[in-house]
Amino acid sequence: MQENAVKSSLMARLSARLFAPVDGASLAAFRILFGLILMVEVGRYVGHHWIETKYIEPQFFFSYLGFGWVKPFGAQGMFWVFRLLGIFAFLMLVGLYYRLAAWGVFVTFSYIFLLDKAQYLNHFYFTILLAFVLAVSPANQVWSLDRLLGRVKRRDHIPAWALYTARAQMEIMLIWAGLVKLNADWLAGKPLGDWLTGVAWRFPHEIAELLKSPEIAVTAAWGVVALHLIGAPLLLVRRTRLYVFAVYATFHMLNHLFWQIGIFPWMTIAGTLLFFGADWPRQVAARLKLRGFGRTGADVPSFTPKRRVTAFVLFWVISQALLPIRPYLYPGNPAWNEQGHRFAWRMKLRDKEGRIRFTVRDPATGTRYPITLSDYLTRRQAVTMSTRPSMMLQFAHYLARRFREDHGIQHPQVFAESYVSLNGRPYHRYVDPALDLAAEPRTFLSPDEWILPLPEGARGAPDEGEGDTPDRNTDHDGADDDEG
Repeated sequence: MQENAVKSSLMARLSARLFAPVDGASLAAFRILFGLILMVEVGRYVGHHWIETKYIEPQFFFSYLGFGWVKPFGAQGMFWVFRLLGIFAFLMLVGLYYRLAAWGVFVTFSYIFLLDKAQYLNHFYFTILLAFVLAVSPANQVWSLDRLLGRVKRRDHIPAWALYTARAQMEIMLIWAGLVKLNADWLAGKPLGDWLTGVAWRFPHEIAELLKSPEIAVTAAWGVVALHLIGAPLLLVRRTRLYVFAVYATFHMLNHLFWQIGIFPWMTIAGTLLFFGADWPRQVAARLKLRGFGRTGADVPSFTPKRRVTAFVLFWVISQALLPIRPYLYPGNPAWNEQGHRFAWRMKLRDKEGRIRFTVRDPATGTRYPITLSDYLTRRQAVTMSTRPSMMLQFAHYLARRFREDHGIQHPQVFAESYVSLNGRPYHRYVDPALDLAAEPRTFLSPDEWILPLPEGARGAPDEGEGDTPDRNTDHDGADDDEG
């Protein structure tokens, strides 16, 4: 009885805290920035013709397990999907028909994301999570056309859970981005040193030589870990958050300068602003003497705690905090075998080069059919697939289906000559060349035991031109080739 009473008391206090009124200005400012960033991103996809190259030209898409039913709508359909995303983002920005717009952003962006694993980027996953948090939050309570038109009550405050959930989402991402870097390669400056050397040519000689220094790479690697593991918690402390924000903003600007990693720096800077006081936009507006951004003077509302909302917030935050543990439930190095790598904030952790060649065999006749990847995949798809075992397996299943349908082979076998180099190591064999990949099931939770382990000191791939050497592909973790 006493234990139940304690739990009930804790839940009551938590609910009271989550439903305390806070200024809605901070969440409204984030809503506006979020919508603006997405509008710019849609414009970039149109301007760079990425809609065509990523979602119209490919003849095959690497679907997520369980989402094979998500298909592209064709040329005109895909352009309309992006138009709708831009419209929904604009409506979010101005706060008009906000609930419809926010869910519209979540659904359309999720649809685009689910079309092809070859396009996976951590910042796209991050955007989906933030879109969901905004969709369930009253982020249109302040500075919105919905308020101006009387579609929502004219009040300046929202229940605290909306702001706290967004902050928690940011904090979880930042801390995990530091935790995953506590590994031998990263702390030794790998692959960061190689990437810094790769961009050194863009800078004057003195800076270029500095970027090529191994000591700089190691110092920067440790600095990034400290920024996330120490800086992220300090964002919760009023006295330190301004200084930490300045460091984070500088860090993300440098990321953009060095590697052009799309919307992630801007989205993260916008999200980091959530850690300031809930009324920080009003304070800024007051200092700039901008009219129309102050409070209306309405009474502070009292929000009735709701158990289902409290339960939802607890479930969401705990699940988001625990999901990145998944890579550590599999044997081996996740940077090598990719088990659980996605959705775990394992950003910029590995640099992999892959060489792969597929062969289809008819077991009835023994006839072998060498596969030219460009006949089936775009270059980006081939590059990504060459170091992603789940995509190798899915492509093998696709080849088997094609050869059954196109060549009438009853039980086609698919073999892969695959070598991968991780963070500058020698090439190592990735898949047993005698293994029929078409016979291996696609799984989600169980480990893919057909992936060969990373042996230290084992022989790498044959030299180029020696024997049956697969084509070479290069993958830089987290960077969008088209954005680079």
